[in-house]
Amino acid sequence: MDFRQLEYFKAVIEAGSVSQAAKNLNMTQPPVSLAIAKLERELGVRLLERTAKGVHPTNAGLFLLANGGRLLADRDRLAETLALMGDAVVGDLRIGVEPMVIHEIVADVLADFLDQAPGVRVMLNDVVPDAILHGIRTGDLDLGCVPFSPDGFAEFVGDICESRPIVEIDLKIAVPQGREEESHPDGRGWGRWILPYRIPAFPGMPEVVEAALADDHTFEVLEVSTPQTALPFVAAGLGVAPTTERVAEHFRGIQLIDAPRWLGPMEATLIWRRGAELTPVMQRWIEVAEAIGRRRESLDW
Repeated sequence: MDFRQLEYFKAVIEAGSVSQAAKNLNMTQPPVSLAIAKLERELGVRLLERTAKGVHPTNAGLFLLANGGRLLADRDRLAETLALMGDAVVGDLRIGVEPMVIHEIVADVLADFLDQAPGVRVMLNDVVPDAILHGIRTGDLDLGCVPFSPDGFAEFVGDICESRPIVEIDLKIAVPQGREEESHPDGRGWGRWILPYRIPAFPGMPEVVEAALADDHTFEVLEVSTPQTALPFVAAGLGVAPTTERVAEHFRGIQLIDAPRWLGPMEATLIWRRGAELTPVMQRWIEVAEAIGRRRESLDW
């Protein structure tokens, strides 16, 4: 039994005759009659009562009509859903995001993405970069977004992941309120810096700061999980920390100053498992992220 046979059978019942059903299907009568006869042979039961006034379904025919109609409806819904998935307007998308990039770009990407594809269920996991890499490697995540340039990725990350840089993230230095007027040429003499812990897979900010201030006798480090975590400690007067305007703009008790020349921007980068299928939904997310990145850089958000 196939869907075409079910369609012909349903058309015959609705039309009341094989000849009229053939006309409605824009076919000749013999192929429709042969299809119904073949269906009856395959099922081993008579489906139609044939009379001079037309055809009527038997009890078996009524049972097939009810259940076969549901099969046809399910097929149509399935085909429609698959077509929508191909257009990237329905489906599931699992994304791991480092907290900084939520502030910097992911929130804007999500807003535009859901405007374009409201039927897609987006599951965001707010986790540290190591966990994002693990999720990409195991297949638990479709995409990740980390605040690191691919140029700085550890070599093994490139073996695991494809990557697409999206936008540069300019850094500022958060200092306790009241210390913003202090003079610290080239970032020296601040004392304690509050930095995210080192991540072997994604070397970056901690390594740059520690290398630049290696000869600063006042320099010491308080390690935290993320740049956002550092801000309450800055407000409490425990030290200074690299951050961004977006992350810090609503945080009380701190002031932002320009970063030293040696502390360049970070880069929000999308990653996904090397060799994995880039689904239409994933491709749409990447395209929206790239568009937001271009808009941000052109407007200097």
